[in-house]
Amino acid sequence: MNEEFMKLAIEEAKKSSEGIGCGAVVVKDGEVLAKAHNTQRQFFDASAHAEINAIREAGKKLKNKYLEGCTIYCTCEPCIMCTAAIAFAQMERIVYGLTLKNVFPKERLFDFDIDMLLSRSPKKIEVVKNFMEDECSKLL
Repeated sequence: MNEEFMKLAIEEAKKSSEGIGCGAVVVKDGEVLAKAHNTQRQFFDASAHAEINAIREAGKKLKNKYLEGCTIYCTCEPCIMCTAAIAFAQMERIVYGLTLKNVFPKERLFDFDIDMLLSRSPKKIEVVKNFMEDECSKLL
């Protein structure tokens, strides 16, 4: 079942007009709540990452800022901002394809450890890393 949702995230990433297209899908109980891609340049919004866009859409659908019981599938490892948003939304699980270190040049990357950041969250979030990494790398 994970592959189906990551494939949807990959399709979303292909819609992006960013230099590096990212896609995200939020799922709860096997149902897709939201699909999104990054739109920073399109909307002149530095926070318009795929994960943030998907979290906003899922929250509207559930009419709740908390996305408890949800999993987010991301083609790329969530950045600091997106990881914090996922934690604040109280999501249950993150599944991602490519690590940020494999996507961005070192000089353009905030070097952080997702496990360390999430270890400080009051709610524990499961992280599945490098899922369908080869398929996600074709987006670069």
